[in-house]
Amino acid sequence: MRRVMTVPFFNNKAVQKYSRCWEEEAASMVEDIKKSYPQAMTTGICMRTRLKLLTHNNMFRMLFDKRFEGQNDPLFLDLQELNVKRDVLAQSHRYNHGDFNPILRPFLRGYLNTCKETCEKRLRIFDHFIQNRKKLITSTNDQEKLAFAGIDHILEAQQMGVINEDNVRYIVDNMNNAGTN
Repeated sequence: MRRVMTVPFFNNKAVQKYSRCWEEEAASMVEDIKKSYPQAMTTGICMRTRLKLLTHNNMFRMLFDKRFEGQNDPLFLDLQELNVKRDVLAQSHRYNHGDFNPILRPFLRGYLNTCKETCEKRLRIFDHFIQNRKKLITSTNDQEKLAFAGIDHILEAQQMGVINEDNVRYIVDNMNNAGTN
């Protein structure tokens, strides 16, 4: 798994390749704020959502060569909502009690079902990105013109049998967690 992840994300070539994209995204954020909030220079604003968009765009550009259109992009809003819900569920006291006192698990069925539903929704969103990338790869005749995204390396590893479909989803989910937290 480490070999699959190192090449597209964690080496000097990846930093050189994506540093320009990171700078573009930061410049885009500054321009959006200047345009959308002219009073920001004097009164200040809350930039939490725009910073989340910046981190999501950087991470998704590395992973899928895709970025969200803006703070109101429906896919971005869905992903953000599910990430928040995952964080709330993970920090819940019910989760901790069920983990450390297995005898309480039968009483936590509703909570566990909510966790399962949230996980399934998140994986459906990630599957959407993975399937779109697979379609793009198969429909593009000239592979040289297609930007090589991190998911391409992961999908190659899957085709060679190094990892399976569940591993691909697990990697994308963990990259989302790492990139947004």
